[in-house]
Amino acid sequence: MRLLVTGGAGFIGTHLVNKLKNEHEITIFDNFLEQVHGKIPKKISGVDYVIGDVANIQDWEIAMSSNPDIIIHLASDTGTGQSMDEIIRYCNTNIMGTSIMIDILNKKENNVKKVILSSSRAVYGDENNSISNCNINPKSIYGVTKLTQELLIKTSLKIPYTILRYQNVYGDGQSLNNQYTGIISIFSKKLQKNESIEVYDQGIPTRDFIYVGDVVEITSECIFNKKSNNKIYNVGTGESTKILDVVNKLKELYESESKIEITSFHRDGDVIHAIGDISETFKDLNWSHKYSLDYGLNKIVEWVKNK
Repeated sequence: MRLLVTGGAGFIGTHLVNKLKNEHEITIFDNFLEQVHGKIPKKISGVDYVIGDVANIQDWEIAMSSNPDIIIHLASDTGTGQSMDEIIRYCNTNIMGTSIMIDILNKKENNVKKVILSSSRAVYGDENNSISNCNINPKSIYGVTKLTQELLIKTSLKIPYTILRYQNVYGDGQSLNNQYTGIISIFSKKLQKNESIEVYDQGIPTRDFIYVGDVVEITSECIFNKKSNNKIYNVGTGESTKILDVVNKLKELYESESKIEITSFHRDGDVIHAIGDISETFKDLNWSHKYSLDYGLNKIVEWVKNK
């Protein structure tokens, strides 16, 4: 089967492509943004690359010349904090990029049988992270753009789709250079340097941390499982963990001398609590997370130390 993975050179994409490359023909469509990939990006052997911008029609046409059967649409500008200051950039990449994809799929001859979209728990804002919740209210531009991606696909795409709302994904390979990437990798970099860390909102916030290996498993499952057609699923552990507890655990694992400062600062776009209701995911796909938070934290610490 031929797969087109947009954003396939990124953190989740790299793990996913490495899992699937031996059984499928894969083309990665990625812009290799320096903020994410550094000055010398790494490529995966055994796959093809289209270096381009998902907000560019011509680049999409080149990517589609690989004649994919499935599109896994991971390409996205991420980071709630950054999105509040770079509205045009986020709308251009996330909304325009998805709009071009849909337009091409609907209007031009192709063999694509399904699109899998990586969405985010950010679409819920502070509301209950349940698929049945109709009162979702994103608090960040990032969340608004992800919800718009979902609505565009649900409203107009003429082939099956699956939308996966990832909770806080973390793991080995996550960028240590991008200050807007996942908080575990941000903390890791600071702890390695014994730099002080601020925990916002009086240390109250909680998140549902999901290891990248689990994200790869459920995303792969949805490629072939027809039960997932035209469905939206939460991808998380269903477990709530204080960000403060994660910082303290990482400090112990790194044997760091960093000072942990609890502040009342609240960053625009952030939510206080997030935990994914994965009951629908388990019911339809018989899926639940495999990796514990302790396992994942030890994996990322091992990777960072070796790196």
